[in-house]
Amino acid sequence: MVQAIAYIRVSTDRQATDGTSLVTQRRRVVEYTALKGYRLVKQFVEEGESAKTDNRPVLKQMLRYCETERGKIDLLVVPKIDRFARYSEDYHHLKRQLRNLGIRVESIDERFDDSPAGKFLESMLAATAQFDNDVRSERTYNGMREAVSQGRWVWKAPTGYRNIRIDGRANIEPDPRTAPLVIEAFEKLARRVRVTDVREWLNEQGIPIRRNGFYKMVRNRVYIGIIEAFGVTSRGVLPFTPLIPFELFESAQTAIAPSNHPGVNQLDHEDFPLRGTVRCACGAYLTACWSKGNKRRYAYYRCRTCPRVNIGREFVESQFLMQLQRLSAAMTPDDQMAADLRSFWDGTQRQLRVRFEELERDRERIESQQANLVRKVADGVVPDHLAKQMLQENESKLRQINAKLSKSRSLDREPHFDVLIEFGTRFLRQVSEMWQDAEICLKKQIQSFLFPSGSIVVSNTHPRTAAKAPLTDGKVLPTGSLVHVGGPQRQKCEHDAALSKVEFLRDLYDTFGNA
Repeated sequence: MVQAIAYIRVSTDRQATDGTSLVTQRRRVVEYTALKGYRLVKQFVEEGESAKTDNRPVLKQMLRYCETERGKIDLLVVPKIDRFARYSEDYHHLKRQLRNLGIRVESIDERFDDSPAGKFLESMLAATAQFDNDVRSERTYNGMREAVSQGRWVWKAPTGYRNIRIDGRANIEPDPRTAPLVIEAFEKLARRVRVTDVREWLNEQGIPIRRNGFYKMVRNRVYIGIIEAFGVTSRGVLPFTPLIPFELFESAQTAIAPSNHPGVNQLDHEDFPLRGTVRCACGAYLTACWSKGNKRRYAYYRCRTCPRVNIGREFVESQFLMQLQRLSAAMTPDDQMAADLRSFWDGTQRQLRVRFEELERDRERIESQQANLVRKVADGVVPDHLAKQMLQENESKLRQINAKLSKSRSLDREPHFDVLIEFGTRFLRQVSEMWQDAEICLKKQIQSFLFPSGSIVVSNTHPRTAAKAPLTDGKVLPTGSLVHVGGPQRQKCEHDAALSKVEFLRDLYDTFGNA
């Protein structure tokens, strides 16, 4: 009696009614082998794998089984050639492997034998399977390319979005749970929180992400509403809305750029906390190391690009502490600044509440319109085609409102101004002492926050900061410097100055409030 095995495959779970489901294929194999008088020794069932490749787990298992049972198996039964392989070269390669083991292939749906005509028919059937696959692939490619040109995202949603279908068309929209976390991650990067700390924070928030995946996420322009694929660049259409403003996105790119990190092999080291913060006069970050001489070890910061630029660790750190003390004196808010900022804060909070309430009212109004429209359709007052158009327009407005609400900071989570000013004052007054007593991780965080572009050190002279310090006239315009500006321009400068100071205090609290 002919000893037969069978190979059955489905590529998706949907194949339940078109003759290719597992149950249907199993039944047909059993009926076919019984009708032919074959003894069915074993069935190999492949679930969720494409026939476009021979790198299939169960297929490999079957080939190993055939090798082990060499001489005991006479026949492989497949329901159809395209269940076995979709590319003609793959089919002939697999058939050659089986033929070398003394096993021939039979298809239930296609009849062919080893005669010249049978071999020709078999080759035509394998080529037909590949042709069918190529046509499907081309249609899929063209369909996806057209979707991209229309501004629709047709793949798995990136972190912060979720997949949806509207009228059968795929797209994405902000995920209410993860979108705020992604926005906050970008904000942390813009505040120069270290990449490692931001990624660990995301993991703690329930978004597991590896290092490479994190960099890929931050660089993905989908977060500013841009789709790039198939040589096409397009802007997303509703409900696909940008999560990240362009300025914030660019700030995050600057934060993760290699030029803002001291080197690929840089590791935090307790002996050299300023490595990655201090720069040479040439602009390059200083590295650091221990040197031996006269039976002693000496700690130096040195420049890799400038010859003979070696600066003693004690000098660099003492100058850095002096820089912190100068910044502390210049940045700590006085009573007048605190009063001015409180007034600005209260006005801003009132505006935020008014805007939030307006958005809520708009949402309630549109939802009420939706309900009334449904009732009118049921009563026959509004024709179906007009109702469909009006419903789609209202749904589009609702998505825009919900996206704005999801991006807005929750007023309940906003720290009170007294907390911000008290924490900021205490932190800035004690920042030099805090840096001295801190662990390496916190030291690095303080350095990155206050000196996002590093501090330039010239040998045997005072260091100078490479970035203007917040809450000083280098970062914002103090009240005293606005006397030469008049009219609306003066009001705008005062507003921008106050906003910059408040944002600095909020960022300071967000970064170090729980440190």
